Formats: sequence, C-alpha cells, structure tokens
Amino acid sequence: MDREQLRAARDGGADPLLSVEWTELPAAAGAPAGRRVLLGADPLGLTDTLRLGGYADPAALAEDVAAGATVPEAVVLTCAGPASPDTPAAVLAAAEQVLAVVREWLADDRFAASRLVLVTRGAVPAAPGEDVHDLVHAPLWGLLRSAQTEHPGRFVLLDLDARTPAPRDVLARALDRAAGGDEPQLAVREGGLLAPRLVRAAGGRLLEPPADTPHWRLDTTAKGTLENLALLPHSAAAAPLGPGQVRMAVRAAGVNFRDVLLGLGMVDQDVMGGEAAGVVLETAPDVTGFAPGDRVMGMVPGSFGPVAVVDHRLLVPLPAGWTFTEGASVPIAFLTAYYGLVDLARLAPGESVLIHSATGGVGTAAIQLARHLGAEVFTTASPAKWDALRALGVPEDRIASSRSLDFEQHVRAATGGRGVDVVLNSLANEFVDASLRLLADGGRFAEMGKTDIRDAAEVTAAHPGTSYLWFDLIEAGYDRIGRMTAELMPLFASGALRPIPARTWDVRRATDAFRFMSQARHVGKVVLTMPSGPDPEGTVLVTGGTGVLGAMVARHLVTEHGAKHLLLLGRRGPEAPGAAELTAELTALGARVTVTACDTADRESLAGALAGIPAAHPLTAVVHAAGVLDDAVIASLTPAQLAAVLRPKVDAAWHLHELTREADLGAFVLFSSSAAVLGGPGQGNYAAANTFLDALAQHRRAAGLPGQSIAWGLWERASGMTGHLAATDLTRLRRSGVSPLADAEGLAMFSAALHADQALLVAMKLDVTAARAAFRNGSVPPLLRRLVGAPGRPAVSAAPAGGDSAPARRLAALPAAERARALLELVRANAAVVLGHATDEAIRPDRAFKQLGFDSLTAVELRNRLNAATGLKLPATLVFDHPTPDALAGWLHTELAPAEPAGRTVSDDEVSRLLAGVAPERLRAAGLLDALLALAGTAPGEPPAGGPAHELDEVDATDIDAMDADDLIGLAFGTTDL
Repeated sequence: MDREQLRAARDGGADPLLSVEWTELPAAAGAPAGRRVLLGADPLGLTDTLRLGGYADPAALAEDVAAGATVPEAVVLTCAGPASPDTPAAVLAAAEQVLAVVREWLADDRFAASRLVLVTRGAVPAAPGEDVHDLVHAPLWGLLRSAQTEHPGRFVLLDLDARTPAPRDVLARALDRAAGGDEPQLAVREGGLLAPRLVRAAGGRLLEPPADTPHWRLDTTAKGTLENLALLPHSAAAAPLGPGQVRMAVRAAGVNFRDVLLGLGMVDQDVMGGEAAGVVLETAPDVTGFAPGDRVMGMVPGSFGPVAVVDHRLLVPLPAGWTFTEGASVPIAFLTAYYGLVDLARLAPGESVLIHSATGGVGTAAIQLARHLGAEVFTTASPAKWDALRALGVPEDRIASSRSLDFEQHVRAATGGRGVDVVLNSLANEFVDASLRLLADGGRFAEMGKTDIRDAAEVTAAHPGTSYLWFDLIEAGYDRIGRMTAELMPLFASGALRPIPARTWDVRRATDAFRFMSQARHVGKVVLTMPSGPDPEGTVLVTGGTGVLGAMVARHLVTEHGAKHLLLLGRRGPEAPGAAELTAELTALGARVTVTACDTADRESLAGALAGIPAAHPLTAVVHAAGVLDDAVIASLTPAQLAAVLRPKVDAAWHLHELTREADLGAFVLFSSSAAVLGGPGQGNYAAANTFLDALAQHRRAAGLPGQSIAWGLWERASGMTGHLAATDLTRLRRSGVSPLADAEGLAMFSAALHADQALLVAMKLDVTAARAAFRNGSVPPLLRRLVGAPGRPAVSAAPAGGDSAPARRLAALPAAERARALLELVRANAAVVLGHATDEAIRPDRAFKQLGFDSLTAVELRNRLNAATGLKLPATLVFDHPTPDALAGWLHTELAPAEPAGRTVSDDEVSRLLAGVAPERLRAAGLLDALLALAGTAPGEPPAGGPAHELDEVDATDIDAMDADDLIGLAFGTTDL
C-alpha cells in the first residue's frame, strides 16, 4: 500500500490513522454529592479549595471506615510536582507510588462501589497547541487506563490546566462529573470540561504545501477571511543572497496580531510573519558573524515557511538550552515592549505604567520589562484571563478588564486619583479616550495598535502636558533593532527576563492557530512550527534496529525514503540473530549500515554510539523502536515488572531527546502502543511506558522540535512483543473490531505518520462495523463514541469567500419560508466556520453572538463571508446590531426581499401594554422567553450578551421565575434594576 492508496482510503472515509481529540462536554444534570476525601499529599491545594477531608493513605481511610465512617463516593489522589533533574527516575518513583495505592485500593472490597480519581496537572495535551508540562506524571494516565479496562467504573482520570488555576466552582463541577463515572477521562481547560475521543486523523482542514517546489510560505489568496490562508510558492527563498543576507531553515515562527489583521484585510501590509528561530543554511560572503549550522533567532520578515532570507543584523545566536519555540516567541514581543517603554516612553524607576491586553505576547513581555525597570505595573485583560495575570504576580488591585470602560475608574482609584505616567496601548476607540484621560501630567501614550491611530498634535491639544507616541517596531531600523536585541539578551542570561508562554501549531494548521489568536484565547504567544523530513545524506538511527519491527523499518527507510546511512542499535549489536543478513541486504540496496551493541537506556553507552556518527553524515533522524513486555494484571503487577518495562522505553527515549537536542533532526519517531491510548488488560506497565513516549513527542513539538509518537496496534507478523498471542486471542481482537496489521499496511502508516502534523497517531486496523456489532448489547466506551457510535451530523458547508451575486439571486428566488430557513442555515454555517467549529450544532439560533464567542475580529470575518454569500454590503457592526443568528437571518431576509409595509405603527407604550397581559409561563411555553431575554442582552444562566459587565448581573432561572410581566418588559427595554 503506497501513499496514494492511503490517500484514496482517507478520501473514502476510511483513513487508517487515528488521533485523539479532546472535546468539550455539555453540562451534566446535577446529582447529590456523596462523601469525597483526599489521599496522601495535596500538591494542588484541593483540600482547602474543595473542603475535602484527608487521609495519609488507603490504610488510614480503611481504619476510619472500619470505625464507622461513611464509605466515600470518590477518593481523590493528586499527583503533581516540579520538573525533576532525573526525569526517568522520577517517572519510575511516581509510577511505583501510585501502583502501590491502586493495589491497596483494589484489595479492600469495602471500596468496591467507590471511585479513585487520579488528578494531575498539565500531564495531557488537552487544549489546542498545548505542551505537556508534567512529563513525570503523564505515564500514570497509561497505568490507570489499563486499570480501567480491568476494573470498569473504579478509576477516573482528571487533568487540570497547568497555566491557570481553575476556580472552585469549575473544580467542584469536574469532581462531580468524575464521581458520576460516565466519563473515565476528563480535563479542565479554560473553565470547560473536556473528554478524549478517538477520531480519524485526517479530520479538519490541513493546508498542503505546493507539490512542485520546496520553497513556499504561508500567505493569503485574498484578504477578508482566514479561510483564504494557503501555502504558496515563494521562489525568493532560493534566490542568490545579497550583501549582508543569511539564508536560514525556519524551525519555529511567532504569530503576531498584525498577521491576523493582515489575513482579515484590516491592515495595509502584505507579508505575513516577522520572527523566527532556526538553523543557518548559507551566508553572504560579507557576513562573518554566522556560519552554516548555527542556531539563531530574531526578526525574520516572511518567516512562515521552511526557508527564509534575512538581514544578518536582525539575528542573534539562540541561547544554549533554549528551544526553537522559545526563540521564536521572544523577538517581536520583547523588542516591541523595549522600543515602546524604553526608547519612546522613557519609562523610569518609580513611575507607573498601564499595560493593556497584558496577557498577550507584548503584554507579558512588557510586564517583565517594566518590573525590571523599577516601574509600578497596572494591567488590563479579559476577565477570563485574570488568573493568568495573578499567576504572573500582578496584585489584584492592579488588574482590570480590557472589555469594559470600568478600567479607567479602577486604575484611577488604585493610583489614588493620580493616574499613570505611561500607557502601552493596543486597544481602540473609546478605550483609547479613557486611557488618555488616565495620563498624569507629563504622561506618555505609547500606541502600538494598528486600527485606531490618532493625530499626535490633536491628542496633545485635547490632553495638554501629555505625549502621543504611535510606533511600529520596524521603523526603528535594522541597526537599532540589532542594538536593542544586544541589550535584551544579557537580561535573559541573567534571569531578569525569561521567554513567555507559547502554544504551537504546525504551519499546515495555520487556520486553526489564526482563529485561536483572533478569538483572543491565547496567553503569551502563538507559534507555528515547520514540517521537516530526514535528509537522505544524513544518518538515521534506529533503536531495536535488528528486531522484527526495527529491521522492517530500516529496510523501508532505504527502499522508500532513500536513506543512505543507517545506525542500528541493539543490546547484542552484530551478534543479534539475523543482524549479518540484514546488514548484507541493506548494503546491497545501496546503504551504508553500522550495527552497534548499545544499551540505549544507559546514557553513557548511547552517548558513545552517537559520538561515532561521522561528521560528513550527521544524525538527521531517530526511530526509537526498542521495547520489552512483562505483562501482569494491575492487582499483581510488581515494582520490578514496572521498572523492567519502563527502562527501555522511558530512559532510552529521554536520553535520545536530551543527547540529540542540539542536532538538526528532520524526524524523531517513537514507537508507542495503542495500549497507551485505549488501555490494555494486563499491560499497565507497558501502557505507562508508552504514554511517556506520547507525552514526550508532544513536548518536543511544543518546543519546535520534531516529535512523532506512533501508537501501534497489533501487527500480523509475530515478534518478541506479539508471539505469545494465541489464535483465540487474535479471534477475540477481531471480534472487537481490531485486526492485525499486515507488513505493507503498517509500513504505509509509518510513511504517512512521517508527514503528519500531529504528535500522536494511533496506527491500528479498526473495523468500525465489527466494533459496532461487538458493542451492540453494551455501552460503547466513551473514547470510541465518535468512531463507533451513531453517525453525527455532516460537517457544515459554508459559502466560500469571493463569490458573485449568484447566491443572492438563488436566495431571492426561493419562497419566503424556504428563504428564511436557508438564510438561518447560511448564518449558522458561516458562524461555525469563523469560530472554527466542524458543524453548526454549537451555533444556537437564539443565542447572542457575543455569548457564542464573537468579538470584533470574528464579526468582521463573518460580515465578509456573508457579503460574499449574499451580494450585500453589510456593516462591520452586523452581529452587534442583530445580536443572534435568528435576528441576523431575519434582517437579511428583509434586505433580500423587503417585507410589505405593516398595517399600522405600534408604539412602545402599546407594546408594553400588550406584553403586560402575557404571563411569563405563556412566553416560556411558546418558546419566546429566551428570545425576549436575548434581546435584553441575557439569557437564563448565561452572562450578558453585550455591554459592560457591571450593567447586568447574571440572571438565573430562579430570578426569571420570580419576575412578573412588568419586570420582563423592563428587562427587554433595559430598565429593570436586578
């Protein structure tokens, strides 16, 4: 099976590669909470937050129950901690500790109806672009997944956000859901509760590089909508270098708000990308400060492609120990903050500064820089991100909302009425006016925004004694930018400054990344990483290279991927059975093969093997295929069995990661197991070991390094890992929908995975029809519901941008009722595309656009798409003028086919009189209550749809039930005092 066959299978809806997608769960019905207690240490502080009782260990809990205490409904075990200097040892210690608790828990029948809830923090990548922050405790998820398959209903996994502490109500809801047991795996992110689902890996929109050139970059085919982002040919990347130029291989590139505005056509600029980190490929003759192979970072115009050309003055060496992602996150954020605060505003010690949008890239950099300069820092951000500011150490009284003009009074009160000396601004319109009023005498307003640039003389006239300083970083010039960079880097070296948080997307998922940023969901930076592949002239290292799978992969790398230099590592080296024959075969195919005896789990042994790679053919790819099995059910699994299986997986992978960190690798592939994702009875140790590999691959990707974990299902060919399976075992697997992989199928999946944009892929042969039959008389495991459950609604088919007036003519030709339905579908479909939803299910017709997640940028894009779809010229304030999909569709219906004049004009007073005669229960029964509340700017249990947060508190169902008709009318007209 070649790549074309794989593509045909994928197009036919049968992509054999699977991936894990975390999806937000709807709110579950409340249930009376039983007793919940916590075991052991409490590094996450849940005891105080959730008011849980605590016990040192299961024995202490059992003793209390024996004395008459109620058996708890849920027992919480928290596992978290800082990174360890010896990661493999810490992984083993954590796994042994939890295994001991699990065995003791299972041995006591009094807890048979209770659930053990394992809580981690940042141990799984549940959110878009997220790193795995806790590699040490990530393997516990594999261990417990295996326990779940052996003991259904006894264990639940819950992961908390590593960056932002969850509020108490969110934690309580998560624990309620965990105790309920309907979802065995959960994660809390951005206030929502997520659960994993196995999906076809080909899902979503993946940008494809041009097939006829290796030189391309991200651009837009037409401004106005992010759907027009594309990877387009860029021949200038291969042009001869001019004086002072450097050609570099881009490994990671930072995304800035300007790039999103450019895609939406809101700024008059044409080149996307402005900063990057990567490796020097070539220098002009007059460039002496850099050489090929150097790792560099800096401002790089046009950086959203695999190769870029840049002036050497804009580059600096990438600091030792920094990842490419860190290097790509720093230049523009810190240079912009430095230029605005130091060069222009001249911020001095003891002065005060207001930093707007302080959780963005420039904002988080400016907080650090202002503190270093000795200034008092005041901040604004959306309320949902205030926890991030608290985590940065910003005092509560110096945090205000960037979504409400209340920040003016808040800051004025916090400064004793004086105001601030400097404003670093990125807001617009009335927010600029309010910020200008906050300036003290002699204040400086540093404007880095792009959408509301004022005339400096007019501002000074309106606000005497102040200065208005609009700037764009590039106006500083290359020489000054170079000097500023040179001034900043020692501050990083001393620890005064540090790289800011970042989330990463493969550039082929740029549409998702841009949407994430346009919705202001990020804290810190959004970074794009570039796909790469092994260099045929470099050396490919394969661990377990003389084993069954290792040998097959080595052969495939030579015959299908053109590998010419192979280093095969194994414990027995050339003495392994079949090693001589394999070497002869690969040599005959034209490859240079070295087989070396090496214990890859021993750091010194592995370092020695790597040192022997010739400089002429440096290491460019790693395939870690080694591993062992030692199966046992969780109740009898021993620490020795755990250590034996973890060592060749965890220790070896970590040493490979650290020892090759500075190498310019095109691939870093880890052979994992589907047991790590699905759980496998009797394979708790193996699942734990492979879950570490999955987490490490994601961790590398987040750092801008290649990382790919392939969670293999069963192979048809017998090996040391599968030879123990009997015919009955294979028959049982087939009945459950899992068939063994033939060699050709598995190797084709390997090739496809090398080109994938996801860190974890599940390579197994799943027969969905057979799986449905297997679960016919029982519930489908939650992880498989998207694949095996009832088919979902088809993806939305939204109108493309740039169309002519034909759609409008077709709409106008429809009967009125059908036109109304078609317009509502049009609005919902395009709203779903703009918000990044796969279907329009989340776009409720009666819910306010602001509650759905729209802001000014997404509103502009929806307007642009509806312009193209209807042929109308719609205002940018469309979604604010017509606040729900129903209202907007109705207005569009009127515009396309004006209604007949009404028989008479009805005054506001008469409307009030008529509504006063309608009881609230009749409004609810007729389905009109939600619409009335939406017009008023709120709905039951939901936040206000628009306006400052202080104008209308949250209204719940109890409040509404207590209202009479006058109250409801007042609510609709904005006169009710709640």
